[in-house]
Formats: sequence, structure tokens, C-alpha cells
Amino acid sequence: MALGYRVTAFANLEIRQGARDRVTAHLAAIPEVLEVHTITGQGDLLCRLVARDNDDLQRVVDGLVADDDITRTSTVVALTCVLPPRVLPLVHAAAQREGASG
Repeated sequence: MALGYRVTAFANLEIRQGARDRVTAHLAAIPEVLEVHTITGQGDLLCRLVARDNDDLQRVVDGLVADDDITRTSTVVALTCVLPPRVLPLVHAAAQREGASG
């Protein structure tokens, strides 16, 4: 990623019941938190994070868990991105479906 943020990580957060809005506000205040999704399965929220290096990632994670409503965190570091975010193939597929049905 640009701006010197070379590390991408994903944090799976377990939060206290009824605390999603408070936790979301806390996460929104951390610039290195790029996305947050509610999820099914293990955990409650999945966050995409960036950091300058591993030491900086520790600082970001420490910032995440500073919220008492976050009860458990599991973080994984992405090694390489083999398929970056994209939407154009989806747009093309939708257009083809529209053309075939219309």
C-alpha cells in the first residue's frame, strides 16, 4: 500500500454484547483501520489494518485493544496480495447478464 504502509493485517475481534456502536466509533478513530465488517462464525468484527512495519502493527493492535468492549483479538499478517481489490469484472459480468436478459 502507498504512503509507507507496507504491512497489511486482518484482526478478528470479539466484542461485548451490545457494544458494536461504541467499538465501531473507537475503530473509526484509528486511521490505520481501513475497513470493518460484522461477520458470522468466530468473532464479531473483521478489520483490515495497515502499518508501516511489524513494530508499528503492534502499536495499531495495542490501540485496538485499548477499548474495554473488545474482549479478544486474533490478528493475521498478509504476506502478499495476489488479487487486489477490484470491481470492474463484477461490472462487466452484470452488464453481460443485463444484455442477455434484455
